[in-house]
Amino acid sequence: MDYFSYLPEAVILIIISFLPFRDAVRTSMLSRRWRHYWHAARNIDLDEKFFVRHGDSDENIALQRMEYMHFINHWMGIFREPEVRTFRVVFSSIAPGSAYVSDMQRCVVFAAGKCLKPIALDLDFSSPYWDVQNLNQNPQTIIQLPFIEAHATLESLQLSACRFDFLQCNNFDALNNVHLGWIEVPGYTLNKFITMCPSLETLSLKRCWNVRDMIISAQRLKVLVIDKCMEPESITVEAPLLTTFKYYGLSIYMRMDYHKNMEEAVFDYGLQSEVADEGDGEMLYNLLLEIFSVRVLTICSYMLQVLPMCEEPLSLKPKLENMRHLILKTQLHINEYYGISFFLNSCPRLEILEIDLAPKRILTVKVKGFKGTTDEMVVLRYLLKFGFVSRSLFVDFSKEKGANDVDMESNVQRQPSKVDTVGDCISLSSKYTHNHPEN
Repeated sequence: MDYFSYLPEAVILIIISFLPFRDAVRTSMLSRRWRHYWHAARNIDLDEKFFVRHGDSDENIALQRMEYMHFINHWMGIFREPEVRTFRVVFSSIAPGSAYVSDMQRCVVFAAGKCLKPIALDLDFSSPYWDVQNLNQNPQTIIQLPFIEAHATLESLQLSACRFDFLQCNNFDALNNVHLGWIEVPGYTLNKFITMCPSLETLSLKRCWNVRDMIISAQRLKVLVIDKCMEPESITVEAPLLTTFKYYGLSIYMRMDYHKNMEEAVFDYGLQSEVADEGDGEMLYNLLLEIFSVRVLTICSYMLQVLPMCEEPLSLKPKLENMRHLILKTQLHINEYYGISFFLNSCPRLEILEIDLAPKRILTVKVKGFKGTTDEMVVLRYLLKFGFVSRSLFVDFSKEKGANDVDMESNVQRQPSKVDTVGDCISLSSKYTHNHPEN
């Protein structure tokens, strides 16, 4: 029996208002009576994937996008509700001069208008084909989010490839979740914007550029994610309630106040191919001291190779007593062994050791004080045989004198087997310095 048929229209509209948008639209096919009930939907989700199948031909995709835009214009024409709960738009790859720019801009203006007042606003115009790893390419963002009217209830703001002048607004008292991706966010703008969000609990920055000096000062912030942002010169984190911190990108100067509530941290410098600064080891060591209450920690190959360069290469003091789960993103390369030992010695109560063997870059190998001893030659041969991703290997001879007061380089040259090994090192260095595909 269809019990919904006995419900008054007012009750049906309330039920519709809580449904996901796609399900609300589908109710229009139930019967003639239900044809227009979906207009009461208040969780608006205008995702192009509901219309566009990216595996189709270019001609079909063009027709599907026309249908998608026609639906958006139709919805804006019939929407009469006083406000919505959530408003989400996903439309990828809007190029300059596209016929859809004006229509999509009108949709964004409609979303930011007084009539909607969404609790959550999500505008995503990024492309799945953009290269996240290439920090030298910043796509042009066409769509502009205008000035937001007084939205005392706005709790979540997610913008991808959508420009917005954050300094125009000062009414983000309820905002607790912010995600910014693929847009220019100058550091001073970001810092000012954070001060305008006293309730901010989650902040995620993905592939933003021109960030420069970032000062993340938020008293209620609990989750902070910085993912492959371009041109940061320094990051300062002042968030006493921070429980989760994740960083992906190049090695830069980073300072964090003591975080006694930290539960999970990720330090992934997978894009870094060489030591950025001689003080990197000390900086990373000091970061660990500020988060030593952490329970789950993810460490990358770069950190494993650089940490042994600090003054305390054996273990962290004090140790990571709360650590239970350690994730090592490593190739188990010889250059990483001391770093692996460092963390195993620093986590006396470790319960789970997870080793992620995903490909990572190995840094430039520099051998200083080379004397040509048997042990040294064994190590060099090992690096030549198994250093598949090494970019370069340099040998610097010791300044000490060998037998008969002859310098070390001359001593090695007198032994053909050693000359061949060192020659191979020079060839390896030349090969990876000039011909490596990542250079």
